[in-house]
Amino acid sequence: MMTENLNVLIAFAAGVLSFLSPCILPLIPSYLSLVGGVSYEELSEKKSGRLRVFLRTLLFVLGFSIIFILLGVLFSGTGGFLTGASRILNIVAGSLVILLGLNFMFNFLKFLTVERRVHVTAKPAGAFGAVLLGMAFGAGWTPCVGPILASILFLAGSSGRVLQGSILLAFYSLGLGVPFLLAGLFFAQFLKQRDRLRAHFRTLRIASGAFLVFIGLLILLGRLQRFNIFLFRLSSALQSWQEASPLQVRLFFAALFLVPAVLLILSILRRARTDGRLRLLPGRSIFAAFFLILAALTLTALINPTGFFTFWFTFQGI
Repeated sequence: MMTENLNVLIAFAAGVLSFLSPCILPLIPSYLSLVGGVSYEELSEKKSGRLRVFLRTLLFVLGFSIIFILLGVLFSGTGGFLTGASRILNIVAGSLVILLGLNFMFNFLKFLTVERRVHVTAKPAGAFGAVLLGMAFGAGWTPCVGPILASILFLAGSSGRVLQGSILLAFYSLGLGVPFLLAGLFFAQFLKQRDRLRAHFRTLRIASGAFLVFIGLLILLGRLQRFNIFLFRLSSALQSWQEASPLQVRLFFAALFLVPAVLLILSILRRARTDGRLRLLPGRSIFAAFFLILAALTLTALINPTGFFTFWFTFQGI
């Protein structure tokens, strides 16, 4: 049995890492300005066109998602014709991804770091133009995004199932697209966090390379069936605990949701003490409220996190 749930998480995380890569992160303001048809100053000053920027960015994300999903269909469909040699395919693909990961960290194969990217300077005309710009972005191939995207394509190809490959690339696109949308909504906060991340680009490259090595091992070893067994055991233990002590389970998950909420609230208060006045930082306030609501709904038994995690741990794909 295959761990599609693990693969989906990996694909989403790979998308987030692609967004944080040194090739993409510094260019986000330019892309948002280009897609939204507004100036950098208008984005920074939070003028009235923010909704238009968000909608155009959504179409931009749709554009590169189309390209990535089509690549997923292509690779997984090709893998389907090679099912008789699946073990050899896993070894070759896994070894290549491990090589890409090591090169991502140490850059010993210089020809892999030659940039191939589609450069667009004209502002897109309307909504359709935003989709086309997203497709141009998806068709571009940068030294940072290329190895990460390639690893997910190899993972999709090793499945030999078109639908599963499409789902993997859809989650990769989601991991890359959600930060784009959040950056457009909270542009001023994004700029501050981006400037902080600049000092950690080397660490991000090493972490991304290690992540690629992990994906390579996942492919090489045939998706780590032992991890699948662990998930089923964990799911069974959660179900047994739920049946024996439902109140304890509710308190546990409520406390789990309260931890990030409290940390976010403390960070807001610490910022207020530094600035001398209380300001509701939009991003932190929204996430703090979100986790507080989850905790409250869990305590009142209006939602059942145990059921969600049990379903997720035992999900085996379509």
